[in-house]
Amino acid sequence: MEEKAFRDWLSAYTDADRCISAFHSQKRFFRVNTIKIDSKKFAETTKLRCVRSRYYDCAFELDEKEGFQIGRTWEYFLGLIYPQSLPSILDSLALAPTGKDIVLDVAASPGSKFSHMAMLMGNKGVLVANDRGEDKISALYATINRMNILNCVVTDLDGAKLPWKGRFTKILLDAPCSALGSGMAAAARWEPANSAKISNLQKRMLFSAYDALRPGGELVYSTCTYAREENEEVVANLLQNVKGARLVDIGLDIPHEPGLGDYGDEFRKCCRVYPHHLQSEGFFIAKIRKG
Repeated sequence: MEEKAFRDWLSAYTDADRCISAFHSQKRFFRVNTIKIDSKKFAETTKLRCVRSRYYDCAFELDEKEGFQIGRTWEYFLGLIYPQSLPSILDSLALAPTGKDIVLDVAASPGSKFSHMAMLMGNKGVLVANDRGEDKISALYATINRMNILNCVVTDLDGAKLPWKGRFTKILLDAPCSALGSGMAAAARWEPANSAKISNLQKRMLFSAYDALRPGGELVYSTCTYAREENEEVVANLLQNVKGARLVDIGLDIPHEPGLGDYGDEFRKCCRVYPHHLQSEGFFIAKIRKG
């Protein structure tokens, strides 16, 4: 889609000019891996130029020159940090798993949110990392080894046909999406029909994930895109067809816009983060509880 057409489309959701401007000035963030080092000690000893985020103690904004490759630093090599956008970091905080939980990450590779959840769980409990394909599984094992994750199991299953019923206390489904929140390159490759097509897969994955959740359990559904077909419509489809499923507040105090109220007032509990909110990628987060 041409930039002008994308700008017109995006204006139905938010301030398109601010959003697109922020695309070109995104800040780089990383997360400290407290499995290996606490954030205070890291801040005292690192040679990286960085500033701690006010939204999360373990998140830092990288203040190095353009072109600096954080993946070539000792901090990265030793598994002390994980390069990750700020909304992606906050996504796992919305689910808030603990060491007492049995957790599933449905589409876990390459392991950004999965490794963060292991950290939040104190490397305890049970954490299942699922994805499809040799390359994705290989990326997960690389993250597990580098970040020293011990409480995990890796599975290679179709996220739309999970075999579990009522097994997990908490589930994260960061669904495959059109990735419009990642930058203008994604928008240039995208047309509205793409979102309508991928929405069908997302709906099947959400139904499958919800089936795997225990009664009283919580599920976070997220994407890094804006299209309602991939966000509110997917969640609404579940709520309309499954008795007992309901939206709950995200529970994060961050700049954002509420979900689209066109689907009902309860969708204002969802969180739409645009690039101009956090100078990072765009994100959608919904939290669902199983009755």
